[in-house]
Amino acid sequence: MSDQSQISATISAATKEKLDRFTESHGLKKNFVVEQALLYFMEARRELPEEALIPARLVLDDKAFDRVVELLEHPPAPTNALRELMRGQGR
Repeated sequence: MSDQSQISATISAATKEKLDRFTESHGLKKNFVVEQALLYFMEARRELPEEALIPARLVLDDKAFDRVVELLEHPPAPTNALRELMRGQGR
């Protein structure tokens, strides 16, 4: 009786290519890398509060997206509170 199980997952072609290059360049087996990655991920999710995890993708409607672009292209001047925070004087 084996203590191993097989799983199946669909990943992007780009991720598979990165995995292939990584395992080849480090002389590792894909099974090992995938299992370690899953274990690290599950441990992080168990230990970290939900607010510490940033979603990999944000979905914005057109209006919100345009506002983000505008703020990136023309950022507002820093406030006094931001200046104090950056100097280490904020609470």
